Amino acid sequence: MRPIRSIATALLIASLAVTGCGRSQPDETAPPADQPPAVTAAPAPAPTAPAPTGGPTNHQPVVLVDGRHTVYLKTVDPNRRTIRFDLIQFYGGEEALREAAKDHPEASPEQVRQWVPNDFYIRNVNPKLRTLPVPADTAITVITLAWDEGPADSQRIVPVSLAKLAAYMPAGERPFSITVRHGQVVKLAEMFVP
Repeated sequence: MRPIRSIATALLIASLAVTGCGRSQPDETAPPADQPPAVTAAPAPAPTAPAPTGGPTNHQPVVLVDGRHTVYLKTVDPNRRTIRFDLIQFYGGEEALREAAKDHPEASPEQVRQWVPNDFYIRNVNPKLRTLPVPADTAITVITLAWDEGPADSQRIVPVSLAKLAAYMPAGERPFSITVRHGQVVKLAEMFVP
């Protein structure tokens, strides 16, 4: 509060000085010289807006914004309940062809199609690895065919624990979809890649 008073006092003195300097003739309404001048209060400073609430208070950098993301899993630590992953971009269909053409502008349309086998394209231009916690109630699923479990012609999406997922590691180049909410993985699912 003290700095605000100092600023208000300085503004008042400055405004009185400017007002006094601007007179060229004596003011008949001015008080006699033996009386002190009337002082008006300086306007109160505008109130400042309160800090937003409801967000994290520890000011840690955001590892990944809330939403769904495609990643390559690098490590799964069931003891610490964390995953370490590489963020990638996954495209399918016509979008896959457009994105591959952007990355290979010198290529002919036929050559671009070679970059899009089975109608999907993955871009991985940033090697940065990120780590996020995985709460105990996180839904985790894998595709059994990808892990060579069950009959060769069957494909099922099955729920697994984080410990079971860790037993599958290293996952290699299998993409996973993760859903992040408030800095935690709330859903983790292996993606089907033909």
